[in-house]
Amino acid sequence: MITILLLLALHAPEATAMHDDVLLKARYTAVEGTDIEYGQGAIERNDLRHRPLPHLEWLILVEGPADPAVWQARLNDTVDPKHGSFTVECASVDEEKAVREGKVTMQK
Repeated sequence: MITILLLLALHAPEATAMHDDVLLKARYTAVEGTDIEYGQGAIERNDLRHRPLPHLEWLILVEGPADPAVWQARLNDTVDPKHGSFTVECASVDEEKAVREGKVTMQK
């Protein structure tokens, strides 16, 4: 019994942190003729937990509370508008569920 309580206590901060995180979806629109990988660099420069998706999209897991407009501005501050820009929105319910259940894993 004590072992179970100890294990629960050790994992409680981690569970709380994950519960407060917010899953967003970032979409990069590259300017024609520029390197489409430039958007990935912005994700990496912001040191975000993320999962690349097709079509220059990423799921990003950020500390809550989180405003998509704030993250859109942060990402766009790290890219030159001559190369492209980001739009950020809340992830779908299905995407959130997949991440929370571990079907979609995040990377750093």
